Amino acid sequence: MIRVENIYYLLCYAWDHAELATAREVSGVSSNRMEHLLAHVLAERVGELLRRGLHREYRTFEEELCAPRGKMDVSATLKRGLIGVGRVACRVDELDHDLLLNQIIQATIDRLLCAIDDRELAQRLGSVRRRLPKIAPLEVRPEHVARAQLHRGNAHYRFVLHVCELLLRQLLPQRTAGRYRFIDFRGDERAMGLLFEAFVRHFLIREQRQFKVKRDHPRWMLDPLTPLAKSVLPTMQTDMTLSAPGRRVIIETKFYREPLRVGRDGRRRLRESHLYQLFAYLQNLEAAAQRADIGLLLYASAGAHFDHQYRLGESRLRACALDLDQPWQAVHADLLALVSSLRAEPSSVQP
Repeated sequence: MIRVENIYYLLCYAWDHAELATAREVSGVSSNRMEHLLAHVLAERVGELLRRGLHREYRTFEEELCAPRGKMDVSATLKRGLIGVGRVACRVDELDHDLLLNQIIQATIDRLLCAIDDRELAQRLGSVRRRLPKIAPLEVRPEHVARAQLHRGNAHYRFVLHVCELLLRQLLPQRTAGRYRFIDFRGDERAMGLLFEAFVRHFLIREQRQFKVKRDHPRWMLDPLTPLAKSVLPTMQTDMTLSAPGRRVIIETKFYREPLRVGRDGRRRLRESHLYQLFAYLQNLEAAAQRADIGLLLYASAGAHFDHQYRLGESRLRACALDLDQPWQAVHADLLALVSSLRAEPSSVQP
């Protein structure tokens, strides 16, 4: 299984917060358990929010006061007969912390405290929880995060909300009342596949200047011969396309517990569907006179190393592994070295 600190780095890039992908952020985590890492990160980040000051917004409160304050509500005052008892109904606007943003953070911390079994970490997280101002409890769901309004004044909440959303999706209630269990998503190939793809894309956008990075939609270069034949063709979309003068590279990222499948003869082989997918991209781009020089299958691995290269007409096809179970500095260097090798390869291959 991929080391937990590297998952943190992947998340930082995938969420477009590469500035937080530093060893300092995870230096206090000795456990390889994902919930412990996220608890540490949440304690650090919420602590930073508290030092900066939690976001507040004006809310309107209705009060019956002896002396007018805010905006007098004449209609309510007369209907309730307040003048006779020397009081007046008022609408008062006050800055308040009791907002959805802060409710999500508080509820996530409460659930996480019911899931972690590390006493020292629980004490740190509990200390942060006690420093929160008065905030109404919320039966929070992951969908609440999308409803939270972010703008220039509270954009610094974005990373914390990403962490909260991830925790809310992975913390499941247990039979014991008030207890939760964290489901480690490192074992979920689909979830890790999406994370790996987002990480590679944002890493390449941020860390290198040799290529422009985007997603392409190659067209099927097929001539329909029957009615509606064109409308039923599936959409092609590359994970990412790297473009530079005289060079185009198609990259498809893949995440499997075992990057190469084991055939009936016991030998490890590339997966047929991945080759078919890349072959379709390369062939249709060439038919459209938009040839890609290289088609790359990039596999995440936990210790496996391979780099298989082939020729397909005037293009290259390459399948290689990026080892995510090594120190982050090595992952960073390996991915940059791969980009440099893609730029340095010849644009066509002679037989």
